[in-house]
Amino acid sequence: MIKSAARKYSPVLFLLTALIISGCIASPRHPRYENNDNRDTVSINDYENIEPGLNDGDLIIKTALKEQKNEMYSPDADTTYLYWLKYKPIYLRKSTKCNIFALNTLYKAGFKTPKTNALSRDLYNESLFTDLIPVVRFRSLEDIQRGDLVIWKSHVIIFEKLVYLDDDPYAKAIWAGTTKKDNGKNVMNNVMYGNYPLKGNFIVRRPEKR
Repeated sequence: MIKSAARKYSPVLFLLTALIISGCIASPRHPRYENNDNRDTVSINDYENIEPGLNDGDLIIKTALKEQKNEMYSPDADTTYLYWLKYKPIYLRKSTKCNIFALNTLYKAGFKTPKTNALSRDLYNESLFTDLIPVVRFRSLEDIQRGDLVIWKSHVIIFEKLVYLDDDPYAKAIWAGTTKKDNGKNVMNNVMYGNYPLKGNFIVRRPEKR
């Protein structure tokens, strides 16, 4: 009986273990978000031919859009590499990788990153990494800048700009971990470039160049 129960719940335990290691469980979805996330979607091609000398925000977004094409962020990929930790491999499957995608993007774009595998909950902890990715005190959503990390306790996105859909605030952003299927356009390898609702408790961190 005990062995049977273990076999029954082992996939669930495996999934929970993978999520803990990856550090990203997407914040609660809601129907309005899922219905609206393709509106006002900027074409990925808009960032393909930007001239050299990008400002920090554009550099981060362009790097993220290129990194989106990397198949290792797909839940079907067994191995994901942590660029900022000397390309350390982590063996994950059937899990989202929002923290890994965000930190890999920052590292690849030339920004400071932690010396550990910082999970979403670690990035959400305002007492950590203040010398690397400072927490921004903002009075209004208009203060959030392109390239900032918007972080919930269980999710992180890379902010591009503020948009309003039906008077509700959203971040046009890019992040790993979505309920949407890959479409070869704005959703690739489980990384989405779309609108994410700015609701709930979140903090904002502003990357700094290395």
